Amino acid sequence: MDFWSRIIGGSRSLSTKSFRATTPTERLTSFKRTCNTLQQIWRSSNSPNGEQSATATARNCIDRLISVLSDESRGPAPHPCLAYASSSQIFVTVTKLALSSYDDGMLRSATVFFNTLIDSEVDGVVDNRLFARALVDLVRRADKHSEDVEGRLVELLFGVANNIRLQPNILPAWFAPRSDEQEREQQGTNGAEFAGAMRKDDFPLFYLLVEYVHHAGRAGDFARTGLLYLIETASRSKRLERWLIESDLATLMATGLGALYSQLGSLTFPENTDENIPHIVALSDHANQETALPPLLGPSMDSFMSYLLFWQDTIDHCKSAEVNGTLLDHFQVLFLEQLLYPSLLESSDVEGGSTAAVMTYLYRILESVNQEDLVHRILHFLLASPSDSEPVTIDMSVSRRKSLDVLAAFSEEAARPSPSLFNLRDLTLLGLQSANRQTTLATLRLMTVVLQRHHSFARSLIRTVPGQIAKQRTVGALDVELQQLLGMATSIVDDPTLNDSYDNYLKDGLAILESRLCMALSEDNPEDHLPLELRQDDPIVHELLHRLQNFFTNSVVVNLALTEVLGSIVASHLISLDGWLLVDPAKYVYPPTEETETPSLLDQIKHAYEEPTWDQADAPALKSTLQKLVQKIQTWRKEIPDFDILIAARRDLLHQDDEPAPTPNRSYRGSQPPTRSSSQRPTPRAESEYGSPTPRGRPSSRPFERAVATPSPARNSSRDLFTQDLPFRPLRETSTARKNAAEELRRRLEQPFAVNSSSDATNATEQRADDIGSDATQPADPTQGGVDGPPEERTDTAVPNEEEDQPVATLGHVLTNVVLLYEFLLEVSAVVQARGTLFEEAGYPGLGIASSAAPLEMEYFGMNKPGEVEMSS
Repeated sequence: MDFWSRIIGGSRSLSTKSFRATTPTERLTSFKRTCNTLQQIWRSSNSPNGEQSATATARNCIDRLISVLSDESRGPAPHPCLAYASSSQIFVTVTKLALSSYDDGMLRSATVFFNTLIDSEVDGVVDNRLFARALVDLVRRADKHSEDVEGRLVELLFGVANNIRLQPNILPAWFAPRSDEQEREQQGTNGAEFAGAMRKDDFPLFYLLVEYVHHAGRAGDFARTGLLYLIETASRSKRLERWLIESDLATLMATGLGALYSQLGSLTFPENTDENIPHIVALSDHANQETALPPLLGPSMDSFMSYLLFWQDTIDHCKSAEVNGTLLDHFQVLFLEQLLYPSLLESSDVEGGSTAAVMTYLYRILESVNQEDLVHRILHFLLASPSDSEPVTIDMSVSRRKSLDVLAAFSEEAARPSPSLFNLRDLTLLGLQSANRQTTLATLRLMTVVLQRHHSFARSLIRTVPGQIAKQRTVGALDVELQQLLGMATSIVDDPTLNDSYDNYLKDGLAILESRLCMALSEDNPEDHLPLELRQDDPIVHELLHRLQNFFTNSVVVNLALTEVLGSIVASHLISLDGWLLVDPAKYVYPPTEETETPSLLDQIKHAYEEPTWDQADAPALKSTLQKLVQKIQTWRKEIPDFDILIAARRDLLHQDDEPAPTPNRSYRGSQPPTRSSSQRPTPRAESEYGSPTPRGRPSSRPFERAVATPSPARNSSRDLFTQDLPFRPLRETSTARKNAAEELRRRLEQPFAVNSSSDATNATEQRADDIGSDATQPADPTQGGVDGPPEERTDTAVPNEEEDQPVATLGHVLTNVVLLYEFLLEVSAVVQARGTLFEEAGYPGLGIASSAAPLEMEYFGMNKPGEVEMSS
């Protein structure tokens, strides 16, 4: 220590509390003295790591330099110390001392010193090649066993990248690609060089950022952002643009993404406890199954998604079309074709297989990515759609052609199967037919994401008939269709707050449909943005309807996902409702009228308000299936005297954690249905935890996570829970009587309930005869949930599913699904009404007038039958 004290004049002279120079000349003199001390320390010792005192002294000197430079940079010009730091190249000495000391404290001081010089923006620093070499050496060779040191070093790289983005003229100090002559000489020596070759000596800053781009924490954040800045600069530098295309940037990014995807394991599920089971699932038969909660994907999925979102940001920030095209080409070939698609193709659906996992991963990918080009590449490839994303070779640079040639050769060599033989549609069909509930749920969630977030691909997933564009129906036709849909709902539940509930559904439906109107329209093909008729023989549609037929025995979670898919199809602006949910307008039968050569305007308007009928054979498949479900409920209502009370109590229990709805201020029209007793109906809430728009709630586009957002009450208080489910409580009941009643109700709700009993068919026929009479051409009375006609019979052969193996559910489970069906019917009705207005699917044909608010003019859909309440707009 005495040796170093004699050189620098004692340790006190290095203290931060030492004398501070007041004039620029004094400050420069002190700064030079400290720089000379650092240089003497480096020259006087070959191994300063063995000299603890030397290391501490050197670190103090660097801290002193930092203090002087920071003070000067904040003051007015002149800045002699900053200029001297640049001309003396003291940063080279700082790098050498930091690397030879193997001391974290020294490395931290060195990073602060370099950051101070970068932030000062003085000439001759960031645009200095020697400075660039010193910084790169510091980051590349430093011992990074400390996460803090690693983050500080990568922050230096980020600071340089930010300066390059703001001042592209400093790029030559950091980027020195080989000239064309040097490249030809290199190719002559090593053979023809291909696109994607590593060129670390050309742009070491770039490769250092790539090295940390997949890291978590500060280092990864700085690396990803710094790399984005460099790629963004390519649009202002032709040399950098060419280099990025010919370098291994795209290869490294695609293979890095693939490496993270390969680390994803099988699905794991959280332990089902009283606190985390959602309320609606706790009131069903599947609360203890692993699918009651969403899977835990773990840190590996987080790392993969972070890198995928970095891909998205890269495509968004890069303004060079050719660099973007190169990145997307590598993404498709190296990730989609060579990894993601084979994982889907080779997955197994046996117990413990990987199909559910890979479908979940794809669902998460499509849920998170919204970059149009990335989504286009993913879905066009996986769905084997006619792709317009193939690179156009006309007006393409030589570098881009070279990159494509290499990728094409690599793709041919791999010889992977093509989605033209087995694509995502085929996998979706197998998932819907699967006996594995995890696979079914993952498939339904995937369908929902495609239909809701990437709805331009709806017709690639759900097939339509080319050329069969939706026809406009009259106001009266839409009115009678809405009467049936709403009549089915009101025949299930007597809801005093129906007006408010329907208003909320209608607002949500309008918001969803309005977002569709904002889509860019195709000028080449008008059919690209017009609703086309759905193919009735589509096997995916058949599977969805088959799942719907087992609605009451399905698990609640499956039904939530299923209704979300069906609701998404109903709301799709690309798929017509004709022949599927609503009757084809060509099938309507109107009362005979007197024919005149020139009908008056009044006659045409009168005709538009006439309510048509139709033949049973023309009944839509989805509506027929829904009516069959409602018909079962009507049968149970006859068999169970207090069935209405049980449904009302169950719906109230499902809504018990919601905010109370305001007292309805609208008057009722007509009398209540004869099977209802509104005085015994508990007051419902405006919104529940488990479904789509209020009360089903649609704030989230993820039906499963939305459904499980609210934990259930603890099951160790099950007696209290079932007590809440009592339809009524006598005023003077004793505690023993209440316990006995609760226990009796609990046992009753847990009793098996034969949903598909042998008497169902007979009761259904009798009920239908009572509802619609002998005139087969009349639509069914919506208040009775009658059936217009049977849905198409299932002709395909599917793998037996769990619901078919277990057709019996408990009464409590059935009640929960009945409430869920009621909410779904309200949601569908609201969307149909909104479509009639926004998509001009109803109006006054012949007059060229769209519906505007036509359904609302019809005295709330003309509902004057007993038990039907007034609807608000």
